Parts: sequence; structure tokens; C-alpha cells
Amino acid sequence: MGHSWTYQKFNGYNSQLLATKREEVVALEPRIVLRRTAGPQQTLPEEQHLQWGQVLRDPTWDFVQNYESPLPIWPPSLAVGTTNAISTHYRLDNFSFRFWIHVQTTVKAWEKIYLPHGQFDALRIEKFIRLQHYDISRINSIRKEIVWLVPEIGRWAAREVWGEYLIIGDRSYQGREDHVRWELTAWT
Repeated sequence: MGHSWTYQKFNGYNSQLLATKREEVVALEPRIVLRRTAGPQQTLPEEQHLQWGQVLRDPTWDFVQNYESPLPIWPPSLAVGTTNAISTHYRLDNFSFRFWIHVQTTVKAWEKIYLPHGQFDALRIEKFIRLQHYDISRINSIRKEIVWLVPEIGRWAAREVWGEYLIIGDRSYQGREDHVRWELTAWT
């Protein structure tokens, strides 16, 4: 407990700073719980892990996703070339319907990343995500994510997420979800 990370969140389309958030481990049993805040006055939904790196409650996306089986932020093996696929269901807070999700994870390579607050040797992990979205007008919802995991800090130093979808009845419309990037600014 007591470990914390501070990240800046940027718009992936124009690099505009959107927010600064802090994540702190506040419980280890029965689940690992990360309290998340954005500034002194704004509490964000918490993140929960069954064990470190195995997410049960993920506040990254447009709606908080509560998984029936934990989804890995990184796969069990960190060997370059490792792939892992998991299918499960998730629920939204205060909503009983089960939505399906499938995540394909690949450990791509070790990279040196340069951030304004330091440089790191990081493991690049890419995810391809297909899911049933809460908005029933969306079909073929696809999300992509890149995580740069830094073992020495116990978490990722950078993370980038974006997505796209089609609308029922208008297969020519290509919708885009937010494209955001988080960069580490401090950790303890």
C-alpha cells in the first residue's frame, strides 16, 4: 500500500492537456484498490485488481467496466512475442445487463520511451479489443490500446487508447471514440 502514480492525460488527436490524475493503492485485500483523483476536489471511479495487473474494475473507458473474469493489463508472461486472448463479460455500475468483451494482448518489444519527466526502458504491450457497447446503436466496436509497462515502477509509464465503431443502419458511418494518452509525471 502507499504506492502512487501521477499521470497527465492528453488528447491523442491534438496533444491538448486534458487532466492530471493521481492513482494510489489504498487496499490490498480482498482486492487491490486504487483510489483515483483529478485535482484536490474531484474523486474518480476506483480501479480494482484481483491480483496486481489483473483488472476487475476498469475506469479507463467511457463507462466503468466490471469484469466477470479479470482482464490483464499485461499478460502473465512478459516475454517478447507472447500473445494472450481472453473472452469474458462485463457489467456497468448499477446496470444488470451482461456485455461481452474479447481482448487479444501481444507483448511487442522492449523500447526506450522519453517523457517530459524522464526516460524509461519499457515493455510495449498492444491490445486489440472487440466488445458489445452499452449504446445499442453501436456495432462492431473495436478498441486499441498500447501500454508501456515499466517493471521498476510497478505500473505503466505511458498508455494510449482509442476506438472506432459503426452505427446500426448506416454502415458507412465510422464513429471514433476519444483518443487519449497518459504519461507518467511522478510515482512513489
